[in-house]
Amino acid sequence: MKVMHEEKLITLIKNGETQAYSALVDRYQTGLIIHCDNIVKDRDLAEDIAQEAFVRAYQALKSYNETKGAFSTWLYQIATNLAKDQLRRSHKKIDLAEIEMIPQELPVLTQSEKREIRDTVHALQPPEYARVIEAYFWEGKRYQTIAAELSVPVSTVGTWIKRAKAQLRKELS
Repeated sequence: MKVMHEEKLITLIKNGETQAYSALVDRYQTGLIIHCDNIVKDRDLAEDIAQEAFVRAYQALKSYNETKGAFSTWLYQIATNLAKDQLRRSHKKIDLAEIEMIPQELPVLTQSEKREIRDTVHALQPPEYARVIEAYFWEGKRYQTIAAELSVPVSTVGTWIKRAKAQLRKELS
Protein backbone atom coordinates (compact mmCIF):
# COMPACT_ATOMS: atom_id res chain seq x y z
CA MET A 1 0.00 0.00 0.00
CA LYS A 2 2.92 2.35 0.82
CA VAL A 3 4.43 1.86 -2.66
CA MET A 4 1.10 2.63 -4.31
CA HIS A 5 0.72 5.76 -2.18
CA GLU A 6 4.26 6.79 -3.13
CA GLU A 7 3.51 6.25 -6.82
CA LYS A 8 0.40 8.42 -6.53
CA LEU A 9 2.40 11.17 -4.84
CA ILE A 10 5.03 11.08 -7.57
CA THR A 11 2.37 11.18 -10.28
CA LEU A 12 0.75 14.20 -8.58
CA ILE A 13 4.13 15.97 -8.35
CA LYS A 14 4.95 15.23 -11.98
CA ASN A 15 1.55 16.69 -12.91
CA GLY A 16 2.32 19.97 -11.16
CA GLU A 17 1.00 19.33 -7.63
CA THR A 18 4.16 20.54 -5.90
CA GLN A 19 2.56 20.42 -2.44
CA ALA A 20 2.60 16.61 -2.62
CA TYR A 21 6.39 16.68 -2.44
CA SER A 22 6.26 17.69 1.22
CA ALA A 23 4.67 14.31 2.00
CA LEU A 24 7.69 12.57 0.43
CA VAL A 25 10.06 14.82 2.36
CA ASP A 26 8.23 14.03 5.62
CA ARG A 27 8.40 10.33 4.87
CA TYR A 28 12.15 10.13 4.13
CA GLN A 29 13.79 13.11 5.83
CA THR A 30 14.82 11.48 9.13
CA GLY A 31 16.15 8.31 7.53
CA LEU A 32 18.00 10.26 4.87
CA ILE A 33 19.70 12.47 7.45
CA ILE A 34 20.79 9.39 9.40
CA HIS A 35 22.07 7.81 6.19
CA CYS A 36 24.10 10.92 5.31
CA ASP A 37 25.39 11.23 8.87
CA ASN A 38 26.70 7.67 8.66
CA ILE A 39 28.77 8.74 5.65
CA VAL A 40 30.04 12.21 6.62
CA LYS A 41 30.02 11.80 10.44
CA ASP A 42 28.69 15.33 10.96
CA ARG A 43 25.00 15.83 11.81
CA ASP A 44 24.75 19.44 10.58
CA LEU A 45 26.48 18.61 7.33
CA ALA A 46 24.27 15.53 6.95
CA GLU A 47 21.17 17.71 7.27
CA ASP A 48 22.49 20.06 4.58
CA ILE A 49 23.28 17.14 2.27
CA ALA A 50 19.84 15.59 2.82
CA GLN A 51 18.19 18.93 2.04
CA GLU A 52 20.25 19.24 -1.15
CA ALA A 53 19.30 15.67 -2.09
CA PHE A 54 15.61 16.53 -1.78
CA VAL A 55 16.11 19.62 -3.94
CA ARG A 56 18.00 17.69 -6.60
CA ALA A 57 15.46 14.87 -6.55
CA TYR A 58 12.64 17.37 -7.00
CA GLN A 59 14.44 19.05 -9.89
CA ALA A 60 15.09 15.70 -11.59
CA LEU A 61 11.78 14.04 -10.74
CA LYS A 62 10.61 14.12 -14.35
CA SER A 63 13.53 11.83 -15.24
CA TYR A 64 12.73 9.39 -12.40
CA ASN A 65 11.50 6.06 -13.78
CA GLU A 66 9.40 3.97 -11.35
CA THR A 67 10.14 0.78 -13.30
CA LYS A 68 13.86 1.02 -12.51
CA GLY A 69 13.46 1.10 -8.74
CA ALA A 70 11.78 2.64 -5.75
CA PHE A 71 11.83 6.38 -5.21
CA SER A 72 13.58 5.87 -1.89
CA THR A 73 16.43 3.98 -3.57
CA TRP A 74 16.82 6.76 -6.12
CA LEU A 75 16.72 9.46 -3.43
CA TYR A 76 19.23 7.66 -1.21
CA GLN A 77 21.59 7.26 -4.19
CA ILE A 78 21.44 11.00 -4.85
CA ALA A 79 22.22 11.66 -1.18
CA THR A 80 25.04 9.12 -1.16
CA ASN A 81 26.64 10.74 -4.20
CA LEU A 82 26.36 14.20 -2.63
CA ALA A 83 27.88 12.94 0.64
CA LYS A 84 30.79 11.30 -1.17
CA ASP A 85 31.37 14.48 -3.19
CA GLN A 86 31.46 16.42 0.07
CA LEU A 87 34.02 14.02 1.54
CA ARG A 88 36.22 14.37 -1.55
CA ARG A 89 36.06 18.16 -1.33
CA SER A 90 36.76 18.24 2.39
CA HIS A 91 39.83 16.03 2.04
CA LYS A 92 41.37 18.55 -0.35
CA LYS A 93 41.05 21.40 2.14
CA ILE A 94 43.96 22.12 4.43
CA ASP A 95 43.12 22.85 8.04
CA LEU A 96 44.75 26.12 9.08
CA ALA A 97 45.25 24.78 12.60
CA GLU A 98 47.48 22.06 11.15
CA ILE A 99 49.52 24.59 9.20
CA GLU A 100 50.21 26.58 12.36
CA MET A 101 51.65 23.44 13.94
CA ILE A 102 54.28 23.11 11.19
CA PRO A 103 57.56 24.64 12.35
CA GLN A 104 58.40 27.87 10.56
CA GLU A 105 61.95 26.76 9.94
CA LEU A 106 62.62 23.17 9.08
CA PRO A 107 66.05 21.86 9.97
CA VAL A 108 68.55 22.16 7.14
CA LEU A 109 70.96 19.30 6.62
CA THR A 110 74.63 20.04 6.30
CA GLN A 111 76.59 18.70 3.34
CA SER A 112 78.20 16.07 5.54
CA GLU A 113 74.78 14.92 6.83
CA LYS A 114 73.45 14.70 3.28
CA ARG A 115 76.53 12.71 2.23
CA GLU A 116 76.08 10.35 5.20
CA ILE A 117 72.43 9.74 4.29
CA ARG A 118 73.28 9.19 0.61
CA ASP A 119 76.09 6.76 1.47
CA THR A 120 73.86 4.90 3.93
CA VAL A 121 71.10 4.59 1.33
CA HIS A 122 73.55 3.27 -1.28
CA ALA A 123 74.84 0.70 1.23
CA LEU A 124 71.36 -0.74 1.86
CA GLN A 125 71.06 -4.48 1.34
CA PRO A 126 69.67 -5.85 -0.85
CA PRO A 127 70.49 -3.18 -3.50
CA GLU A 128 66.82 -2.99 -4.53
CA TYR A 129 66.15 -1.18 -1.25
CA ALA A 130 68.45 1.65 -2.30
CA ARG A 131 66.79 1.83 -5.72
CA VAL A 132 63.23 2.12 -4.33
CA ILE A 133 64.29 4.73 -1.75
CA GLU A 134 65.95 6.83 -4.46
CA ALA A 135 63.01 6.45 -6.82
CA TYR A 136 60.34 7.20 -4.24
CA PHE A 137 61.88 9.87 -2.05
CA TRP A 138 64.43 11.56 -4.29
CA GLU A 139 62.85 11.20 -7.72
CA GLY A 140 59.24 11.47 -6.48
CA LYS A 141 58.02 8.41 -8.38
CA ARG A 142 54.85 6.56 -7.40
CA TYR A 143 54.80 2.94 -6.24
CA GLN A 144 53.15 1.87 -9.52
CA THR A 145 55.88 3.48 -11.62
CA ILE A 146 58.68 1.97 -9.56
CA ALA A 147 57.03 -1.44 -9.72
CA ALA A 148 56.77 -1.24 -13.50
CA GLU A 149 60.42 -0.17 -13.85
CA LEU A 150 61.64 -3.00 -11.62
CA SER A 151 59.13 -5.57 -12.94
CA VAL A 152 57.82 -6.40 -9.47
CA PRO A 153 54.37 -6.17 -7.88
CA VAL A 154 53.36 -2.85 -6.31
CA SER A 155 53.08 -4.55 -2.91
CA THR A 156 56.73 -5.57 -3.17
CA VAL A 157 57.76 -1.95 -3.67
CA GLY A 158 55.83 -0.99 -0.55
CA THR A 159 57.47 -3.78 1.45
CA TRP A 160 60.95 -2.83 0.22
CA ILE A 161 60.41 0.82 1.14
CA LYS A 162 59.18 -0.14 4.60
CA ARG A 163 62.16 -2.44 5.19
CA ALA A 164 64.63 0.08 3.76
CA LYS A 165 63.29 2.81 6.07
CA ALA A 166 63.71 0.47 9.05
CA GLN A 167 67.32 -0.22 8.01
CA LEU A 168 67.99 3.50 7.57
CA ARG A 169 66.57 4.31 11.01
CA LYS A 170 68.82 1.66 12.54
CA GLU A 171 71.93 2.79 10.64
CA LEU A 172 71.43 6.52 11.14
CA SER A 173 70.48 6.48 14.82
